[in-house]
Amino acid sequence: MNIEQGKIPEEAKDELQRRGDVTKCPICGSQVDAEAYFCATCQNYFCFHCRARVLESELQLQCVNQDCDYYGKLICSACEDHHEKDEPPSLYLEPEDGYWPAWLLVVLVVGAVIWYFTSFWWGAGMAIVLYAGGGYGMQRAGLNLFGKTRQVEYQRKSEVHTCISCEEPVKVLRERAT
Repeated sequence: MNIEQGKIPEEAKDELQRRGDVTKCPICGSQVDAEAYFCATCQNYFCFHCRARVLESELQLQCVNQDCDYYGKLICSACEDHHEKDEPPSLYLEPEDGYWPAWLLVVLVVGAVIWYFTSFWWGAGMAIVLYAGGGYGMQRAGLNLFGKTRQVEYQRKSEVHTCISCEEPVKVLRERAT
């Protein structure tokens, strides 16, 4: 029988059995209630299903379906069904710098050459017209002179935790410590 990691076969879910002696604490061995997931003697939490110790730094989950046998019980991250859900992509606009300093340098050189052969006013006027008109034309033609914005899209995924017994969403009591 080929079982995917982290998945419980459908026929096995009907016979979902808790592991170990459910009336003893898996950490210190003292008597506890069969429905307990906390030992008052050693002050430790343990998974209701697999009976493994659950530390404060680990992911802690609890079923919220009142019709489930695991309702309100602490479940560790190794026992729960973990799924990834595709979320809508995150979109934002990112500015791109243009090549206007190089264009300004070219226009100033052309304006200086015109000023040298004619007058200052002709050189300054042609530089302004060339910078604005030529830049606008090149920007419209697709050359990025004055800057653009581009749309950036990031794919997002989120974790969905479900109960191993009823497959309903669970409540996350404590996230993993990073």
